[in-house]
Amino acid sequence: MIKKLGFIVALCSSFLFFSPFVKAAEIQELTADELDYLYNELGFTEAQVNSLPASHLKDFVAGKAEVVSSFDEVYSFDENVVSTLAAIPSGDLSFSGNVLKINTSDVSGYNKFYAFANFRWLTHPAFNLTDKITIGFPSNLGVYFKTSNGNIVGHYSSTSMYNKSTGGSTQLASSTTPDKWQVGAGVASAHDLRTTLNASQFNEGTISQYFYIQTGLSGKGNAQFEYGHNRVVGSIGISIGSSVGLSITPSSTTDIRSYAASFNY
Repeated sequence: MIKKLGFIVALCSSFLFFSPFVKAAEIQELTADELDYLYNELGFTEAQVNSLPASHLKDFVAGKAEVVSSFDEVYSFDENVVSTLAAIPSGDLSFSGNVLKINTSDVSGYNKFYAFANFRWLTHPAFNLTDKITIGFPSNLGVYFKTSNGNIVGHYSSTSMYNKSTGGSTQLASSTTPDKWQVGAGVASAHDLRTTLNASQFNEGTISQYFYIQTGLSGKGNAQFEYGHNRVVGSIGISIGSSVGLSITPSSTTDIRSYAASFNY
């Protein structure tokens, strides 16, 4: 009897972890006014709202955030071609994101910003390994990250399974610690693609990061978003350069898609 009870508890726990409604429950913390601001003032999609922590979404509303840059791209990967930056037809991966300015800051003397990107595979790739995303900043932008105990804070990333039939997403993993990071240069996230998917299920994920720029500075800045798709067993490399900050290391076994976002600060 005890063994049966333990099995039932484990089964229920497993269902709760993989249920597509677990993430939606967090969104229920938002009020109607908060959702109205996110959808109508910031122009967020339901998928974007569902991909970010409720605490971050509430912060956007309280801080009267505004979108200062956005993108929405669809890329393709020819997995039969072994070459760096292979030709891009269309159709395999949706990659979108925003840079927000939050008009109240928790760091004296600095303006507060938030960068995030979402990916969703539109097909089932032949290689389901560990892909990575980077958000990089050039060194001349002077980006500041908050830290605690020697680590960057204000980060969030997740990997989920999207069900096209139901429109729901099941979160498989999340982290508040970057996979890789460099002070002033950017952050990276790692996403383990799932192989046991049916025809209606697709891999998706999110990366996000708070960052700050001195209030005495003004001009135009860049944030470079990169998606690296791995085609061999092993880890995708991360590089640091002064012009783009943290980025995916070019390799004959890694397909890279990049988007350079521009924004005013």
